[in-house]
Parts: sequence; C-alpha cells; structure tokens
Amino acid sequence: MSYFLIMNLDSVIKFIILIGIIQGFIFNAFVFLKRKKFDISIKYLNIVVLCLSLNNIREFVFDGNHLSDTIIYFYLSFPWHFLVVPMFYAFLIYYLKVNNKIPNYLKFTYSIFIIETSIRIYLIGVSTDLEGIFADYIIIEEMLNAVYAIFIFYRIIRLIFFDKHALETIYKYDNISWIKNILKFGFFLMVLWIFAVIYYSITRNAVVYDPLKVLYSVLIYWLGYKSLIHSKIVNDRIYLRRHIENSEEHINKNLISNFVKDRKSSIAKHKNTFQSIQDYIIAEHRYLDPTFSLEKLSEELNISISQLSKIINTFGSFNFSDYINSLRIEQAKKLLEDRSFDRYTIIAIGLESGFNSKSTFYSAFKKFTSQTPSAYRELNG
Repeated sequence: MSYFLIMNLDSVIKFIILIGIIQGFIFNAFVFLKRKKFDISIKYLNIVVLCLSLNNIREFVFDGNHLSDTIIYFYLSFPWHFLVVPMFYAFLIYYLKVNNKIPNYLKFTYSIFIIETSIRIYLIGVSTDLEGIFADYIIIEEMLNAVYAIFIFYRIIRLIFFDKHALETIYKYDNISWIKNILKFGFFLMVLWIFAVIYYSITRNAVVYDPLKVLYSVLIYWLGYKSLIHSKIVNDRIYLRRHIENSEEHINKNLISNFVKDRKSSIAKHKNTFQSIQDYIIAEHRYLDPTFSLEKLSEELNISISQLSKIINTFGSFNFSDYINSLRIEQAKKLLEDRSFDRYTIIAIGLESGFNSKSTFYSAFKKFTSQTPSAYRELNG
C-alpha cells in the first residue's frame, strides 16, 4: 500500500513539474514572438523563466526511459539554475528604472556560467562515472553558487526594502508590493535550496530537491504572469503620463458646468470661490493625484477643511470625493475614446487618470456612466 502511495505521489510531483515546464516554455515563446512590445526587463525575466524550466527538466532527464545518454550529457553541461537569481536581479534593475544607478553583475555572472559550463563539459568528457568525480564537483559548485546567490539576493533585499531614494521613479507608477511578496517566497526557496545542497552533499539523495522543483513550477507561473502584467501597465502609464502632461487640454472643459449646481442665492461670493477652487483643481491637474484629498486642498488654498467642504457640497453636484472622481472619469473617458490609445491597458488608463486601484476605477466608472470601461471603449473608441 505504501509503495503505491509513493508511486502516486511521485506521479503527482512529476505532473506538477511538467505543467510548470510547459507554461514556462509557453511564456518564453510568447515573449519571443512579441519581443518588440516588451522592454529589456522582460528579456531578463524571460531568461529567469527559461532557466527555471530547464532546471526542472532534470526530473525527466534522469529517467532513462525517456532520453538518450547524449541528451543527458548535454543537459548536465549547463548549470541553468545558477542564472536564476542574477537574471532576476537584472530584471528588477531595469523594471525599477535604476539600471544607471545600480550594478547588475551580468558580466561577472556570464563569466562564472561559462567557466562552470566548461568545467562540466571537461569532467563529462574525461569521467567514466558521473557518480564519481563529476558528482563531487557538482557539490562544490552548488555550494559556491549558493554563496553567490545569497550575495545577489542580499543586494535585491537592500534595494527593494531599504533604498527608497533609488525607487522614487518606480513609486510613481507601482508600489511594488507584488515584488515584495515574490521576494518573501524567494527567501523561502533560498532557505530550502541551501538546506537541499547541504543534505545532498551528505547523503547524495537527490529526492531532497523534489519540493524545490514543485515550488519552482509555482514561481514560473507567478513570475511570468505578475511580471508581464505589471511591466505592461507601468510602461503604458509612463507613456500616458507623458501624453497627459504635454497635452494642453486634459478634460473637456465644456463638461465642467455639469459639476456645478445652479444657485441664485445671495451668496454669490462663495459661488465665485467654488469656481476658483474648481479652476485651480483643473488647471493644476490635481485630480490626477491619487492621494489628493480635502486636507491637501485645504493646505494648498489656505482655506479651512470645513469651509471647503461646505462650499463644494453647496455649489458642486457631488461631495468632494465624488467631485474629484467625476473629473477623473472625464479624463479616462477622453483616453478611452482616443483610438491612438487602443493598445494601452484600461487599468493603466484608470491609474493615470488619478485612481489608485483597478477596483476603485471600475466602481467609479460604473457609477458615473452606468458602463464598464471596456464596454465604454468598445462603444465610443
């Protein structure tokens, strides 16, 4: 009974690893075919996913029923896993727009990879027993690679969690919380890998790497999906922001009158104040700031919060929050209607119109237009 359970567990592990390999190669093919649409950061990410996939193939390489000795030797000649952490570091540097400030260690990484590959090829050529000299060398190589990976991972942690100055540019477009979550997962993988290296050096039992292979499959999907989506959104936002900043007219000023109540009272002075407030918000594009608040407006105009709130509620068609969102929706509508922005994601348009998340954008858009952004683009684009 226990034998069959072990066999079933082994089959499940191999199936999960196979799915990870397949989705990794699909990601590689997609990026290669669409390479002109992605910046250099995705190219390094592509190498990360490819190396993870190639590393996981070992589960099938060492099954003699599937592959010839020639393919096994070819596979053993390349330490694919060595490139994973350095290439992820290179991806981060370019994604975070700090490639001119932070060293990427790529030349050193390539040199070590070539040296290790050359040593492997030499040992495979002279060794008649892969379980002998070659296996001993692999243990030493793994330990040295672990030290280098720890150093690179330390650099990543220092960059992401402690170097706020270097991240000023990316924080304008992404809070990078998704990267921090991946790094927490990566730290767990790093600990497992170091444990596996030590355990294997003592026991020579490769089964200790099985949990890592399964988690690599999860990482392939997570890295590929999350990184591609966020990279696309960030690049779209950079372009959209440049367009918006260089545009003389942001929202249709003819529609602004829709946001003002028609009051014929004696408090015309306050109505004029409301008009000046509105002119300021629109002229300075303050509605595009996702952190814009009544408190900020109060400080900028030197008007008390209570007075501002009373004026906006009296003369505006909405309360402050809805009023600002209405301006943001007008900005988003203008971009959604422009055919030249068809290839840019709706999420990027919403974020660059001043919303701080996809959910708040979709909720506000539906509230003011009774349509989803995608439906509005389809009907008006």
